[in-house]
Amino acid sequence: MPPKKRGGVKLALRIGIPLVFLAVVVVVGLTSSTAKSSNVGDCLKGNTDDADSVTSVACGPEASYKIVGKVPDQSRLALTLGGGCDQFPTATVAYWEGVESSKGTLLCLEDVKNPGKGMPLVGDCVKGDLSDAAHTEKVPCGPEAAYKVAGVENGGALGGFTTAVCAKVPSAAASMEWKRQGSLSSKILCLEDLKNPDNRKPAVGECMATGANDELHLAPCKKGAAKVLGQVDGLTKMDGLSKTVEEICKDFPGSDQAASWSMQGSLATTTFCMQSVKK
Repeated sequence: MPPKKRGGVKLALRIGIPLVFLAVVVVVGLTSSTAKSSNVGDCLKGNTDDADSVTSVACGPEASYKIVGKVPDQSRLALTLGGGCDQFPTATVAYWEGVESSKGTLLCLEDVKNPGKGMPLVGDCVKGDLSDAAHTEKVPCGPEAAYKVAGVENGGALGGFTTAVCAKVPSAAASMEWKRQGSLSSKILCLEDLKNPDNRKPAVGECMATGANDELHLAPCKKGAAKVLGQVDGLTKMDGLSKTVEEICKDFPGSDQAASWSMQGSLATTTFCMQSVKK
């Protein structure tokens, strides 16, 4: 059977690469969608950046994508806002097919030419540039890995303005934003630093000391260190410059030091209220 031409308006988004604008491909004269004939497990070929080139194909060497999820009754806006394929972690492309000014079907596609490119899950390990998910890859949790996913949080409605603090993941030392091309939604991956396990937020009761370049690090609770009494979230850099320790740490009596800690990949700042260890 020859490849089946897929009609209607078609949009495709790749997961985990920077935000760009997409061209809308409109096939004139078609009044119905063929998406309903596509089933989970079917395969497609073609260039999803030119969605009109996508056709059905037998699963094998010729296939580029495999349908791992199907979400009916979705508008084109749902594709832009994203999130429809979140329940299918191996999906690397969200592909909408339908009729202009009507609801269609969202197909969640796995890239069979490049397996393992889906969003990393809790317990997965990664390496690469955290500032760009396109240059970060999943690797076995071993000597090659730089970070391990310790938690996943929802990002903001506007991914580029999201600030991720991973406040409920104390072992996290870094964060990475993961979003679909053209989508306003995102996920925040909270990452443990496998190369530097002490590179993390301190817990209340733990101590920190000043090291090279005046950077704080976890240290034994002995003379010269400072014990963490509590933390304050939501302060700006201006607050740190204009307010005293007593003003910042008013809820933690005994504090005589305050230090700001910012997670790699995040715009959020946490201020720790600490008390000097005298003995």
